[in-house]
Amino acid sequence: MIKNVDIQKSFYMIGCSKDKCFNCKYCRAKDSQTKQVKYETIPSEINKALVNVPVAINLYYGDPFLQTENTYNYLVQLKTAEHKGPIIIITKGDISKVSWLKDNTFEGLDLHIAFSTFGMDHEYDKMSHKQMINNLKVDIKYKRSIEFRPICNGINDSYETIEGVFKLANQYGLAIGYSGLQGKPDAVEHWKSKGYDFKPYPGYNFGHKKSISDSVQNIFDELSTKYEVPIFRKTSCLMSYVHNLGRDYNAHYYRPSEMNCNGCIMKEQCFDFKSKLSLDKELIKHLIPFEFDIVYKKAHECILKTKKICEFTTHDCSNINGNIIQIKQKLTTADVRVIKWLTGYTVDADFEETQFLSDEWYEKL
Repeated sequence: MIKNVDIQKSFYMIGCSKDKCFNCKYCRAKDSQTKQVKYETIPSEINKALVNVPVAINLYYGDPFLQTENTYNYLVQLKTAEHKGPIIIITKGDISKVSWLKDNTFEGLDLHIAFSTFGMDHEYDKMSHKQMINNLKVDIKYKRSIEFRPICNGINDSYETIEGVFKLANQYGLAIGYSGLQGKPDAVEHWKSKGYDFKPYPGYNFGHKKSISDSVQNIFDELSTKYEVPIFRKTSCLMSYVHNLGRDYNAHYYRPSEMNCNGCIMKEQCFDFKSKLSLDKELIKHLIPFEFDIVYKKAHECILKTKKICEFTTHDCSNINGNIIQIKQKLTTADVRVIKWLTGYTVDADFEETQFLSDEWYEKL
């Protein structure tokens, strides 16, 4: 395996963790990183096709603008490599003194700055909302959006709090990404030990998925229409919209009911793209370093459900239809993600759960 890369669900990760961040109470990144994290290999150093993958910079413990020099240096390397895919920096930091955000230093990169907010000042997050408001006033040269996360039951999910974020998004012409609180077992135990009052929404349990209640979802839907603000539960969908990619690069359109595709501004583009996916594998052979076929399936079951890896399956998980890439070789989850990013197809293959790519990606250099 190629162990100098870190492929997460929506991004090729570049960056390193630090000992200091903003101490948000819902964050478990510091404790979950038992040693310093450092992944600094530029995608196209692995494979030239990876020049098109989405990249996140310094999305580990330690905000990108608490380590501005590192963030800058990674961008320099990506610009030198002529990286074409979208690059996101998600921050709660102060950007007012970051001079290169205000000029054309990184002209040519498809750079995106996402401002994170809790939606209000609270003991669990004392600074992100205030800082986001200040950051929105700074004139920068790159794409922007608002990350309203996590939505917590009974804390920052009132109509007034949510509407306040929508008013800002409307004022600055920005899309909103949002989600509930992720509560993996170690995080839940940590919250309990600290006495933090986090609780899942009725009918849901804490876990990998970031659930919110139907009533909170209805507020987002209502305010999205009222203020004409695009909203996205998935960051890849937001990025694909803001960067005019023509379809969600994570191929969520294979599970439209689960992802609420019917209520999404990207619906027509994504469904049209999926309907035109070809059975001719020669069209994408140069992008995939494995032997593969493309087959049509009417009711394919996601292997995460088959292997009982995912704790929150839905009807869509056993009802995936369309043209699908089929690979008999055992892959990694990182391989599957990158193939989706590059081609737009979902993948039918057995895989090992890991953030590392298979060695075969080196063979296409």
